[in-house]
Amino acid sequence: MSFSDYLDDFIKQRDQRPQTPARQQFRRQPAQSVQDATNQSKAREAMAREQEDASERATEETKQPHTRIHGRCMTAQELYALDQQKVDAIPVSQSRLDFIQQLKKDLKLKKHSDS
Repeated sequence: MSFSDYLDDFIKQRDQRPQTPARQQFRRQPAQSVQDATNQSKAREAMAREQEDASERATEETKQPHTRIHGRCMTAQELYALDQQKVDAIPVSQSRLDFIQQLKKDLKLKKHSDS
């Protein structure tokens, strides 16, 4: 058998074997298990979702018609909420006004008499 025949036979055998080098057989495979999410990662995800929702709400609100009240632009929904929070004023009673005026007079008299 000549050397060229030997090489041809060796190459044929090599090509017939699977192409897995010996090093890959012993290489450590990474773990495929999924770890449970920690509280911190859950909180991050929740914050990210809230930020996305807030961004979408802001985009929608900027497209809605606004009304300017006391230098602030408000949507119709905010105006309605503001109207719901208003408290009706108590009607003025003349006896209460007289009492307050009397207190003011007494206070003035006390200030002048002390000095």
